[in-house]
Amino acid sequence: MEEIFSDTCRSDKSWNIISLRYFNPVGAHTSGLIGESPLGIPNNLMPRIINVALGKEQLLPVYGKDYKTPDGTGIRDYIHVMDLAEAHMSANTFLLQNPGYEFFNIGTGKGFSVIELIKFVEIASKKEIKYEFYPRRSGDVSISFANPSKANKILNWASKRGIEDMCSSAWNYAKNNVINEE
Repeated sequence: MEEIFSDTCRSDKSWNIISLRYFNPVGAHTSGLIGESPLGIPNNLMPRIINVALGKEQLLPVYGKDYKTPDGTGIRDYIHVMDLAEAHMSANTFLLQNPGYEFFNIGTGKGFSVIELIKFVEIASKKEIKYEFYPRRSGDVSISFANPSKANKILNWASKRGIEDMCSSAWNYAKNNVINEE
């Protein structure tokens, strides 16, 4: 898609396009009124951890414990949804002033393992998160995190919120907005 966007902007100067390469968005608005409420069993890690903390799921499946990482679980770059919203605002300002096509990595530039994320949610929720290891999923890499330096420099944007904010805001939203699925 990025090549198509780039070609489009080169062939027709009336187009201005920007791509934001999100890393793993988590968290919720600080008001606790806007957050993630997936129906059924979510596909993403944070909602699954939250479901265990809420008692909606018995345990969290953790895929892989033999990665070449300090605790053996995969490491990913998690970004607070409010930082992501601010990246969109910065990108919109840039897009209005700069013709053509551009792309940016939107992440923190830091990674946290699955086990670390579980521990941060346990602290935020004051609940034990039970988990069980399963074999790695095909195609999963050990470590993946953003290099947001281009966004930092050109968009004058940087993530402001840490993993603690991400986990506590996600928990705050979830505990105050539990959907009764019975």
